[in-house]
Amino acid sequence: MAKKLLWILIIGLPVILSAVAVKIVWDVLTPTLPSFEKLETIEPRLITKIYDKDSVLAHEFYVEKRIWTPIDSIPDIVINAVLATEDRRFWKHWGINPLAIPSAVIESLKTGNRMRGASTLTQQLSKLLFLTPERSMTRKIREAMTAIRIEKTYTKEEILEFYMNEVYLAGGNYGFQSAAQFFFGRPLDSITVPEAAVLAGMLQRPEAYRPDRRPEIALSRRNTVLFAMFDAGYISREEYDNYVRTPLEVHERAEASTLAPYFMEDIRKYLENKYGENSLYSDGISVYSTIDPNAQEIIENVALEHLKRVDRRLRLRAIHRLGLARRYNMPVDTVLKNFDSIYADFSVNYLAKDTAARRMFPDSLHYRQAQVAVILIENETGAIRALVGGKSFEESKWNRAVQTLRQPGSAFKPFIYAAAMDNGASPCDSVNDAPITIPDPMDTTKSWRPGNYSKEFRGMMTYRRALALSQNLPAIQIGLKYGLNSVVNYARRFGIRRAPLQAVPSLALGSVGATLMEMTSAYTVFPNGGNRVEPYYIEAIIGKNGETIEKNFKVEHEVLKRPSAYLMVSMLQSVNTGGTAARVWSSGFHHPSGGKTGTTNDYTDAWYIGFTRQYTMGVWVGTDDFFPMGHGHTGTEDALPIWLNSMREIHKDLPRVQFTVPGGVTSRSICNFTGKVKGPYCNAFTYCLYTSGHAIDERCDGNHFEQPRESRATIFNSSSPSPQDVKTRQVF
Repeated sequence: MAKKLLWILIIGLPVILSAVAVKIVWDVLTPTLPSFEKLETIEPRLITKIYDKDSVLAHEFYVEKRIWTPIDSIPDIVINAVLATEDRRFWKHWGINPLAIPSAVIESLKTGNRMRGASTLTQQLSKLLFLTPERSMTRKIREAMTAIRIEKTYTKEEILEFYMNEVYLAGGNYGFQSAAQFFFGRPLDSITVPEAAVLAGMLQRPEAYRPDRRPEIALSRRNTVLFAMFDAGYISREEYDNYVRTPLEVHERAEASTLAPYFMEDIRKYLENKYGENSLYSDGISVYSTIDPNAQEIIENVALEHLKRVDRRLRLRAIHRLGLARRYNMPVDTVLKNFDSIYADFSVNYLAKDTAARRMFPDSLHYRQAQVAVILIENETGAIRALVGGKSFEESKWNRAVQTLRQPGSAFKPFIYAAAMDNGASPCDSVNDAPITIPDPMDTTKSWRPGNYSKEFRGMMTYRRALALSQNLPAIQIGLKYGLNSVVNYARRFGIRRAPLQAVPSLALGSVGATLMEMTSAYTVFPNGGNRVEPYYIEAIIGKNGETIEKNFKVEHEVLKRPSAYLMVSMLQSVNTGGTAARVWSSGFHHPSGGKTGTTNDYTDAWYIGFTRQYTMGVWVGTDDFFPMGHGHTGTEDALPIWLNSMREIHKDLPRVQFTVPGGVTSRSICNFTGKVKGPYCNAFTYCLYTSGHAIDERCDGNHFEQPRESRATIFNSSSPSPQDVKTRQVF
């Protein structure tokens, strides 16, 4: 009996002590393990996908690039490759492999090395989801304990699904689906057995076994996995022999480039601000955007190519103003070719060290890099089809299309004329382009004498002609006539809201801050018959389970009466046929279009905003620090070519759609000599448009055929027109 008791003690005591030790360790480490609630709410980080207007993938936001794939959509060949190399007893164990752990511990104690793997697939998952990658005894025990709890919480299929989607497989890819598409250019259900073996082989050392960077090592590792699959009974000997002879082929990926980076960044900011950073980078939502890749590519290429020409002129200006050719004893062309290095040397070794030089060459003479911003809005919907926020997103994330307030200059004038048209004016009404003096209401000793860009005054002219030629004095007088407070109210209705608007005469010349987005959206009022459509980036946001999170619809605001809007369209068409943007028509772009150039004081900002029936497009060119670009940097020269060359290409296959004349618009042929409706003997007349109730009805009964040319005074032009001029429809 005593002998039996002794044997029981000898055999049982270690067991009891081990059990006690296990209990102590379990109690100590249990508080550090993830809770059951956390286990039951495992949420992997998924990719947020941005699609273009045709639902084609355009961009992705992610911390971990992962395409979640359900277990029943993962091919058996992939699962078999993983289990053959990582955990052949996966379907049988309860989270740990008791036989593997002691051997790993003994090996670590003997050699003094870190603990080797010996982990089940469930243990690997516990480390991926909850634990640090360190190799220590404590972490190994916590890993095993967490694995046991995972096995109690989930089915084997769920555990395998988590694992196959969570593991890192190099190149920023998490999960087998993402890796298959990255390395082989095909979805996971289309890869071959050797390719599945490549992916499974990468589990051990993802970056070291990358097939695109280390093909020889990846091939050797692949063949090891194939042998493991044969040894585990997943493939036959014959299949193994065939597979190991298969060459390793990797999908060649094009250089990654981001479509419309400023556009995508605005979407990212919107999603992060509204739904939070965690949702943006984790929830796997699908965002269906409005971007048109074709239009975006056209506009980017045209804008950047033209910007080179603008920048060349800015560099030449700096070379001449700073005397760089003389100072460095080089021809101008040589200085231009090596401008960056020469200008840097001049700045550092001369300007920075010499106070007198800084006084001689003030900041206004220095070189500033030209920047550009472009927005394309679809008139019918308000969808933003293209957006350029600057010369280079890599150099500057600042979006000049939506973040910068710039003075629009003469591009503001259509709002003045629109206020007039909406209150009964006609494009054929007359205004005197003559010098005026405007007293300063705050200081009676001061006054303002505005001038025109051309430094000339043209006398009496129609509103149409004044707008087409962008004369300043008529715009100021029309603003005063119809009320500057009224102009402010109309500008707000047009969507100019971010900057304060003061009811002062200089408002007529665009002395107010506005973004390109505001200005471009405002101009949609004209082709849209008086309604402004709210511009938007996103059509819909769909959750990972197919639920609709957000959906955008067309939003319109009535700004002008439809007849007034048509009169403005007609006037702005004159800008493109014979005004400051006459090159639009003369260049051969004959889609019905209208628009307006804008140039601010000292050539600081250059604008052109124009529209067809299909699109409204705004272009701005300038420098970031508001310094003048120099003489000749006008809206006509710097901004208009971008609009024209882009719109020509965008409209290449589009029909020429006329602007429909709405009800409420009345036309009259007006005698140029009396301003009355043309009579049977009037040989000089102008085709005029009016809104109903404001048309001229009194008929001219004079005979003007016999009047000599030099006596033919006219209210329509400052000089007597030829019969060919005045008989043209809608002359200005």
